[in-house]
Amino acid sequence: MGLEITSIYLLYTSGGDKAVIQERAGREETQDKATGWGQQRRLEFIDYRLYWDGRINRADLTGFFGISVPQASLDLARYQELAPANVAYDRSEKVYLATPEFKPVLVPEHSARYLDEVLGVASGTVGRDAAFVGWMPPADLVRHPHRSVSPEALLAVLRAIRQRRVLEVEYQSFSQAAPTRRLISPHAIAFDGFRWHTRAYCHARTAFRDFVFGRLLKIRSHSNSKIDPGSDHEWNTFVEVKIAPHPDLTEGQRRAIELDYAMDGGVAVLPIRRAVLFYVLKQLGFSRDPVDTAAAQQIVLANKDELAPYLYQAGGSATP
Repeated sequence: MGLEITSIYLLYTSGGDKAVIQERAGREETQDKATGWGQQRRLEFIDYRLYWDGRINRADLTGFFGISVPQASLDLARYQELAPANVAYDRSEKVYLATPEFKPVLVPEHSARYLDEVLGVASGTVGRDAAFVGWMPPADLVRHPHRSVSPEALLAVLRAIRQRRVLEVEYQSFSQAAPTRRLISPHAIAFDGFRWHTRAYCHARTAFRDFVFGRLLKIRSHSNSKIDPGSDHEWNTFVEVKIAPHPDLTEGQRRAIELDYAMDGGVAVLPIRRAVLFYVLKQLGFSRDPVDTAAAQQIVLANKDELAPYLYQAGGSATP
């Protein structure tokens, strides 16, 4: 931070011992260097709050990061250096306000992060005090049946991926009455929209498969793995799923669908791993015979011929 920002801070104080202020700022600067992201993270927080809330004060910073009031003032002064046209101080409310000319300089200028945080808070996976979002509108989400992932299974898989280990597991498949013993070499995890899987080489089937976490009943480390994750062709190969409005929709309905999916020229392009393509096609309604009406289906595959080998399959790459 240095003497320059410390001097700027003095403009924001009504008094106080300069040596004490500089000493405190220097101490917190040392802490920032130890963590590696201290002030930068707080500047992002300021940018985020001004963008989405339109306001911020020192108490927001001290409450969220547990820093001192002088340090919060230094951070706000530093932000004003970076983006002087973005913020103005309202002395009557004692709050920093985003100006009409505000443009974010440290956070993305799109909605995904904000909505992800709102979703995390609404679902209970992110604590209210851990989210950058300040004021939050009433929000809810469509609830799905809970699919369990035990911490023990997840930890074992993560360690196996990191350490390149074979796992011995008891797996309850859908097609067999009793669990079976498997040797698997995990190399990735994936979420299909409803369930978490580990992508792993099955030594019994000599092929890469998807193993649902909730079906892993017993799990232990077995041996070092000689399987190269790069040899999982389906995982490492991407294909494009191109979707377009159903041609039988009215012009207004097609326009609404194009807006819903942020289509460009009437088409949205999704780069998808081959390993998870089945799940994507299933969720979009393309894994069954096309019998739904235009109003029900709403979208079609614009590159249906290219993806024809993967359509209308009875199953995907999930382990049966």
